[in-house]
Amino acid sequence: MKKITAFGLAIVLAATAFAADPTEKVLKAFKSTFRDAQNVVWSDGTGQYTVKFTQQGVNTFVKYDEDGNFVSSRRYYTGNKLPVDIQCALKKKYADKTIYGVTEFTVGSDIAYFVKLEGEKDWTTVKVDGDRNMEVTEKYGKM
Repeated sequence: MKKITAFGLAIVLAATAFAADPTEKVLKAFKSTFRDAQNVVWSDGTGQYTVKFTQQGVNTFVKYDEDGNFVSSRRYYTGNKLPVDIQCALKKKYADKTIYGVTEFTVGSDIAYFVKLEGEKDWTTVKVDGDRNMEVTEKYGKM
């Protein structure tokens, strides 16, 4: 029984490793855009490839279709990497809070920033869209 289980596990692992290999088009698109990416890890889904990596201190996930076309991205970083106009608007509107971190989502050409703000007594998440509209999406107190 152990041989069958080990053999089955080997097949699953081999299939997973093979399935995670991106196509040549996808690799070319990735390497031409993210030349200095580090800690690169690939995974695949139905008709898409996701690459996780770090670049200039930013943790990034990018999805490509099978032809190497950009589908979406998700990036995590500190507030000083936000566009300056957004930093200024947040500092003005939320003067009593500091920027703790940012999650940036891009789908096609649409972008949204979810900015986590820390106040003395609470946490607030503000969504900033590509047109710079701001909306509080969550707020909760500190214990």
